[in-house]
Amino acid sequence: MTKPCKCKKCCREVDVCNKEICGRPEALSIYAPVIYDEIGVNVCRTVKIPECIMEENPTVETIRADVIDVSLSKKMYGPKKDMDVCKAPPMHHPETSVKSTCKPNCSKVTLTNVCVTYDVKLYDGCDKFLTSTILTVNYLPADKYSPDYKYKDEKTNPSHITLELYTPYGVGTKGEKNKKYVNVVSLAEGRNQVVNGINLAGVGKAMNFSACDGTFSAGLSLILRTVYFEAYKIDYREKTTPPKADTEDEDERVCKKFVESGLLSREIKPLELEPPKCEGKLKEEKKCERECCTKAHTNPCKEEETEEDIEEDRCECDYE
Repeated sequence: MTKPCKCKKCCREVDVCNKEICGRPEALSIYAPVIYDEIGVNVCRTVKIPECIMEENPTVETIRADVIDVSLSKKMYGPKKDMDVCKAPPMHHPETSVKSTCKPNCSKVTLTNVCVTYDVKLYDGCDKFLTSTILTVNYLPADKYSPDYKYKDEKTNPSHITLELYTPYGVGTKGEKNKKYVNVVSLAEGRNQVVNGINLAGVGKAMNFSACDGTFSAGLSLILRTVYFEAYKIDYREKTTPPKADTEDEDERVCKKFVESGLLSREIKPLELEPPKCEGKLKEEKKCERECCTKAHTNPCKEEETEEDIEEDRCECDYE
């Protein structure tokens, strides 16, 4: 039974179908995704940047790897190595699955053959962006026919990982057979939405980068979350106020503000040479924190270069 309306007068006088109500509510009803359970796991494997990318960017010193997509189902062919993959029949292979357990409110998720797409960005010693490249690698290889099986490691990149999640309202299904599935939330088009059920997201980190051969350790955090959309009532405070864009020219605005402001008066403190401050010591020369920007940045594995080559590769940085 619904509670009677407190404002009987306004309820009688206003027909919201013909005239909307203006103003602010005291409480706001929302329909939002709520996390009922979450768990994560870390895996790691070696990844190699293509030689052509390294050759075109000999001054690279640091990299960054961002996960842009995760795929839990990938077609594989085999088992003959000399067979054309376009003609070979697809083989049934293990893939990530969701299964019910004897406990009705929980489900088990087995992660395997997780295909991850990285956006790898290359920088020189002055943190100047050089280029980026897209790399797709496979984690948790299920068997010897899985992609990148040579990178399998029982401690850091095993064949599979099984996790248990609290799923009191059930798990999402798809297809005519109502197959249980895990929804991937990534930055790829069409895969950036949260749904009812189990959602998976990936976060990557590049470590131990070697400029000699372009290899690095790609750490990956796989996070599973049970999400259900629920209706809630929250206290209303106010709507957000987005900042207004300023279309005025920056140079004109700065000059206008300067002319209308007070006169300049620099206030620089003389040195206090006596104790207790002894500020004369501040004149002692200290090592520049950005000294790396004044020396040549070349790939340490590159063959010996001439002085002219090194001079061309010098990093030009302007720091005040």
